[in-house]
Amino acid sequence: MVRFKRRYLLVEISFKDGRVDDKIATRLIYDTVKNAVKDSHGDYGMACVARSLQVKYVNPVTGMAFIACSRDYYRMVWSALTFIRTITFKKTAIPCMFRVLHVGGTLVSCQKFLIRHNKSQLLQLLQQCKTPAERQKISKTIKKAEEYEVPLDPKKRKIFSSTAVKILPDEEDFDSN
Repeated sequence: MVRFKRRYLLVEISFKDGRVDDKIATRLIYDTVKNAVKDSHGDYGMACVARSLQVKYVNPVTGMAFIACSRDYYRMVWSALTFIRTITFKKTAIPCMFRVLHVGGTLVSCQKFLIRHNKSQLLQLLQQCKTPAERQKISKTIKKAEEYEVPLDPKKRKIFSSTAVKILPDEEDFDSN
């Protein structure tokens, strides 16, 4: 028996006004991507992608999403993502842009890339800091990012450290300061 081979696309969703939109949900992203594939590749594209298209993870705060599809047709999904200009939520069109940051064979490889990407973004923010308080806050966040890798599945509360595996009781280890 042959396993089903997938590709995972790490997608950044950025809104025109630069704000975070809490309305983004897995089903909304799925419908938007499905409609984009149908618009750009027609019925053939939809038939190729329909069985394998899944939205695995969406974070409305950061605007990141993991989209899974068949390995044979991931380029079709990727090309359709570049044509998305709005997300329609309850008959309201929200202007946005989808940008593929990484394509991987596993969710773990996409997660590792996302951690590296976020760390590089934090380092850029660190260079732009104007006050020592801002610099200290971002440095603290970078140190936590280097120390921990958080799994995508929220049911798994394990955090992998370079030295040991910890079980977190709650989000208190990650303060919002």
